[in-house]
Amino acid sequence: MMFVRPARPNPLLGPRSRGALSLLFVMASAPGLFAQETARITGRVTETGSGAPVSQVQVYIPGLSLGTLTRATGQYIILNVPVGTYEIVAERIGLQTGSQQVTVTAGQVAEVNFILSSEALGLDEIVVTGVAGAARRREVGNAVSQIRPSERPDRPVNVANLLQSAAPGVHINAGTGELGNSQKIRLRGNNSVAMENSPIIYIDGVRMRSEPLARIRGVDHPNHSNNRNYSALDGINPDDIERIEVISGPAATTLYGTEASSGVIQIFTKRGAAGAPVWTVETQQGALWSRKFGTELVPYYRLEPWLKKGHTQLYSASVRGGGESLQYFVSGMMSDDEGIVENEYMDRWTLRSNFTFTPTNDLQLQWNSSYANQWNQAISTSNAMGLGHNVFRGDANYLSDGSYEAVSVILDFDIQDRIERFTTGGTVTYSPLANLTNRLTIGYDFTTQEQRQVRPFGFPLLPEGAILNHTFQNRLLNFDYVGTIRFDLTSELRSSLSWGGQAVGDEDRTLRSWGLDFPGAGEPTISSSAQTTAWEERQRVWNSGFFLQNVFDLKNRYFLTVGFRVDGNSAFGTGFGLQTYPKVSGSWVISDEEFWQPGWGEVKLRAAYGKAGRAPGAFDATRTWQSEALHGQPAFVPGTLGDPDLGPEVTAEIEGGFDASWANGRVQSTFTYFHQNVEGALLSVSQIPSNGFQRSQLRNVGQIRNAGMEVSLNVSPIQRPDWGWDVGTKVSTNHSEMVSLGGAPPFRVGRGFIREGEPVAVMMGRYVTNPTENADPVIEQNHIYGPSSPTLIWSALTSVRLPAGIVLSALGEYKGGSYFRVNVVSGMVSRGGGAPECFPYYTDLSQLGPPPNYIGGSGGVPQLKPDTPALWRARCDPKLVNRDYFNQPIDFFRLRTVSATIPLDFLFTERVNNVQLTLALNNSWTWHNSEWLTFDPELTRAEGLVDSDNNEVPPPIAFRVSLRVQF
Repeated sequence: MMFVRPARPNPLLGPRSRGALSLLFVMASAPGLFAQETARITGRVTETGSGAPVSQVQVYIPGLSLGTLTRATGQYIILNVPVGTYEIVAERIGLQTGSQQVTVTAGQVAEVNFILSSEALGLDEIVVTGVAGAARRREVGNAVSQIRPSERPDRPVNVANLLQSAAPGVHINAGTGELGNSQKIRLRGNNSVAMENSPIIYIDGVRMRSEPLARIRGVDHPNHSNNRNYSALDGINPDDIERIEVISGPAATTLYGTEASSGVIQIFTKRGAAGAPVWTVETQQGALWSRKFGTELVPYYRLEPWLKKGHTQLYSASVRGGGESLQYFVSGMMSDDEGIVENEYMDRWTLRSNFTFTPTNDLQLQWNSSYANQWNQAISTSNAMGLGHNVFRGDANYLSDGSYEAVSVILDFDIQDRIERFTTGGTVTYSPLANLTNRLTIGYDFTTQEQRQVRPFGFPLLPEGAILNHTFQNRLLNFDYVGTIRFDLTSELRSSLSWGGQAVGDEDRTLRSWGLDFPGAGEPTISSSAQTTAWEERQRVWNSGFFLQNVFDLKNRYFLTVGFRVDGNSAFGTGFGLQTYPKVSGSWVISDEEFWQPGWGEVKLRAAYGKAGRAPGAFDATRTWQSEALHGQPAFVPGTLGDPDLGPEVTAEIEGGFDASWANGRVQSTFTYFHQNVEGALLSVSQIPSNGFQRSQLRNVGQIRNAGMEVSLNVSPIQRPDWGWDVGTKVSTNHSEMVSLGGAPPFRVGRGFIREGEPVAVMMGRYVTNPTENADPVIEQNHIYGPSSPTLIWSALTSVRLPAGIVLSALGEYKGGSYFRVNVVSGMVSRGGGAPECFPYYTDLSQLGPPPNYIGGSGGVPQLKPDTPALWRARCDPKLVNRDYFNQPIDFFRLRTVSATIPLDFLFTERVNNVQLTLALNNSWTWHNSEWLTFDPELTRAEGLVDSDNNEVPPPIAFRVSLRVQF
């Protein structure tokens, strides 16, 4: 919180306006006299040991609502301090609070300096996620990662970028470099085949839609769309976030019940503070451009005429303040982006208001609301009627003409999305006794997406024209209550008993309308089409449960937590009943023991065990019937068989590790090992055709295992007053295995395969066993390439602090151990257009073109050079080519960001707290395995569990300039 001089009331509105006007006259005519009534306090805040300046420290005078933040140099100034003796306090999260007494006299300057020591492990820091109510970090037996945007030097523009490489075990998958597309978030990999693997997300205690919005499929063909998933997180301004807490597995998420097997992310936004308004304004300007993603001969895969320099701009402002009983935080942000591909635009607006009201000492009311509006226009490069398919394939495209003039008409395919999101919630915290706390949160999250696709009259690939309007709405309503009472069992043993419950209602509504065949040119609508069709879908799921938990605290260094949750879900079968999820965890602050020497640092050991679940879909347990026309009459036909005993996938996990700090906090480390076992994994089981229900039915028959470790290490080799150097690294591993299919045969999901004894999912297919020989390829069927998800993720961050508070930093990330198939290359070869990867092996490129048996084809079959290796014969001969030959290892390192932060406080008056100029270069360099062919190794969507051609443009290189002013 920040404390500054409160704003004076408008004297014209008060009952004593004449006296107030007289005071204003005296202030204006005799400023010297008024200055003698007050003084100022100045000083500097540095860190123990190194003497380095500490910025963003709150320095304030309790009771007067006067205060400020330290600048990058550690200096601060508090103006207009009344004459007298006061206590002045300096505090910042991660540092021990300092306080001193100071006496100020009229017209004088008092100097108060602070030297603050760091709290290396932050054992008394409060965490909220995964525990009942709130708990000190020393009590928690599982790993909890905290992410603070204020500690990121590169000013991320969205939450997914903020999470990138921020905590071990957090995997962000880019998906595509096109504007607005969501980035997949995975915590400890995939532990489900049939269901969504995204973690659940809360913001200020309100459950929000966690999974990205589904890709909207075309009616005439599923691929005739923009093929994008939009993320719910894009509606959150990163600058509104105070901190993010991440817990990764069931050992930590038991209290969230049948929703939390994939982990929990909880976002806490900024709150108000007692005092006068404190304003923060920021502007960002940036340029975007494409990296090369093709071959040396065709570096942009023929897309150059449609590529351009993109532009991004962002403007934001926020204000925080309030009185002793009411505080507020209000913010707004606007961004306007132009992508690197023609017809690619995105606008975003976000508004937020947070209020905290404390009418009495034992009652606090919080109300948080946000609204986001996002508009996108784009035609995906992976759309069969879009640029990608018709540019990358050259003359073998759907137009049978790869020229700029022919393909540019594709841009008439108009696809626009409008996404609105409203999230609101209130929390009541009532503590009638010092050791009794009750907290109730009621939240509502509403998301609506309207996509409008128009192929106008005369569109070359659909001359009659077509229009699709797809409207989707999601409503989430959540109730969350927790009560905690603390009492002493003995003089050294303390107990914290918590109880409570949650209920979450999730409702989806979808309305699709389709029009085909326009009478002529004009502004098309559904009703102006000659043929119209409409579809409507609705579903509602309720999940509710209650929990009980007790934390035993012995001597403030031994902690044991035991608890359980009982859950019910409307998607469970009628014969399933309730589900119970137990948990137990412990922590030991071993460095608080008497035998521990001060030079051994601070160490906390921890271990946890717990269960959590994932419910099936809304109608997976129900026998369903589909309405269809039969001989011109309405009729019902069998849909799915249903399973009255269908229940959740239950994941049990054990994790253990330590948190440690050495050398006075200059070396910090965490280690966690986890082992998950999923029982009753949901798999699609084929039905007996004679039953009449021919669709597969989900059943709890599978078993999945995940194991790995997560390590972080941060070292500060140099810590001096004007110089500093920090190095940090995070490493996570994850190895999955499909232990059992319950007797079902292997099957395919997306681009991957599900087989017993193999990773989830595994890439497999044909394999050339003599790849380098100049001979016909020898083929092995059903070859196992490897997992489709990374087994190793490693990131490194380094920052250098220079004199004058300048900070230079760089962040890079490596992912390896997985495989993926680039289908677009084989598609080019099979259609006779020839893939650029094959050009070095053809004798005559003039022979390329659609073969005679292809639509509009008149070309021949290109001849391969005699010395062509067997692997490339298989890849480049249209008669032999198979997609499996393009399975490749995904091992790459990407320089995520390079940034410089430059304080500019000296250019502004002393009333301005902080001014920072940030220069950031993102995605500037990538190394990948030599076996990787083209496109981008990161564009693998959900690691083989969905269908993906990997033919989108990669994330662009971006250079951004940010100016941030706080006053």
